[in-house]
Amino acid sequence: MLDSINIKILKALSNNARASYSEIAKQVYLSAPAVTERIKRLEEEGIITGYKAQIDLAKIGFPIVALIECEVYRTKEREFRDYLLTFDELIKIYNITGNTTFIVKVGVTNLLKLDDVIEKMLDYCDTNTKLVMRMPYDGVLPQNVETLLEQK
Repeated sequence: MLDSINIKILKALSNNARASYSEIAKQVYLSAPAVTERIKRLEEEGIITGYKAQIDLAKIGFPIVALIECEVYRTKEREFRDYLLTFDELIKIYNITGNTTFIVKVGVTNLLKLDDVIEKMLDYCDTNTKLVMRMPYDGVLPQNVETLLEQK
C-alpha cells in the first residue's frame, strides 16, 4: 500500500500535519477526496499513528534539552524505566541496544535542574549526558525516504 503517492502524502503531513487535504492534493496531483481516502487508509493500517504539535521548548521556558545515556545496573531495567516515567522533565525514553540501556531526553529550565535530574538516576545507572545545541534536522521520516524504499 506504500506507493510513491502515499510516500509524498506522508512527507507532506510530516512537514505540516495541519495541511488541508486540498493543500496536500495539490502537492501530489490528486483530488482532495482521493487524498482523504488515502490518508484514512494509512491511518487504518497503522502507518499514521497520530498527529503532534511541534513545540519550541526554549520559548516556553525550557531552554536546555539534554540526552542522558543510562547504563543501567543489572536487573534494575524495569524498575528504572518505571521510575523515569515519574520525571516531570521527561520528553522521551529510547530503550536501545549496547552497553547503554536507555537514552533519556529531558527538558529543563537551568543546569542545576539538569544536575538534579541526573542525581535522581544515580541509584539505578551510570550516566553520560549530552546537551542539545540545536537540531539541524528534526524529521519524522528519513530525508530521502523515496530512494531508500526503492533500494529495498
